[in-house]
Amino acid sequence: MKRIAWILSLVILMAGCAPTYDKQEEKLMQETQENSQREKAIVPKYSISDEYYLPLVREDEYVPSKARGIIVRQIDNRLDIEEMETGLRRHSKAVYDPGEYFFQDGQYLTTDILDDWLDRKENSDGKNGTPNGLNPSLKLGASEEQYRDNPVYLSHILEQDFFKKTEENVVDLKGISIGLAMKSQYEFQVEKWGASYYEEIPRDELLTQGKKMAQKVLERLRKMEDLQDVPIMITIYQQEAKSSVVPGNFVAKTTVEGSDMKISKWETVDEKYVLFPSDEAEQNYKKEYEDMVDFQNDVANYFPNYIGVVGKGFYKNGELVNMEVTIPIEFKGKAEIVSLTQYVYSLIMENFPNYFGIEVKIESHEGQESLIVRKQGEDKPFVHIYDK
Repeated sequence: MKRIAWILSLVILMAGCAPTYDKQEEKLMQETQENSQREKAIVPKYSISDEYYLPLVREDEYVPSKARGIIVRQIDNRLDIEEMETGLRRHSKAVYDPGEYFFQDGQYLTTDILDDWLDRKENSDGKNGTPNGLNPSLKLGASEEQYRDNPVYLSHILEQDFFKKTEENVVDLKGISIGLAMKSQYEFQVEKWGASYYEEIPRDELLTQGKKMAQKVLERLRKMEDLQDVPIMITIYQQEAKSSVVPGNFVAKTTVEGSDMKISKWETVDEKYVLFPSDEAEQNYKKEYEDMVDFQNDVANYFPNYIGVVGKGFYKNGELVNMEVTIPIEFKGKAEIVSLTQYVYSLIMENFPNYFGIEVKIESHEGQESLIVRKQGEDKPFVHIYDK
């Protein structure tokens, strides 16, 4: 295996200090077995939070993914893009502890590789698709029924890399995480510039296809020299329709140890985003729905320039973990912003229990006016009113 190592030249760990911005950082060097050239790199000394990974950076510059930007081309809904990226890091924490591992955007799955893998499998006449395409093959001139029977299931493969400092005071690649973005709704055109058709993809079908593709992805990754004996976490993400106002969610994950070539078992992931207000929320999440309706009415009665309240609840294993709330208003002056912010703060303190986190954004046509955040388990929210 070709070894990628980061030689540590200076370690300065400052625990419990307030962050400064003078670029005091932990200096690192990169070295490969093929040559002795060393390339300067750094790890920021301060972390925003214990919840975040420290990134690896070279020559004072962020190292972008080798497939930078392709996710925007492949996934239509920006909410899905954000959730897939942040959610993959969230699930990675269970495998790669942020206190021990450093983070880097994917360096092995390049744009060319993903364009090849995300295509359809080459058909029998060789006129459509690629030999390595993971999506079902389809002949040119296929009918609407053939399109529906052979949807494009896989839209994107996201890679994240994790490094760990070893006893020899070097940092090596010690794991990668892979996210497979699977469509829950397939949009297609039978004729170029023709009408668009839609085919809903059931979760069971999505999972079956995703697991088959995950096995193929694992086998291909193992053929890459650097990844032959590295642990690999693989997740399956179910996208929402591109018009959805909430993102999709992860539905399954697995971790294979270094050198393993086969996925032996999968773990079901029970996560879901719910829109408030909505019919789904009223039917399936009645307690939180009623609380949000009461909150909405309280704000409407207090503030004359109120437009509405929109909430996005994140549920894990059937329990509410976090609620993001947006309050759009008509801006009529800073005094009104301060007053409304104080009032919403009091509503949170009095009416919302702290077993879930809550984040409230008060926004006007001029942008965000204030922010109220209370993390899960905390008693008092953090408040910030923006100066403009």
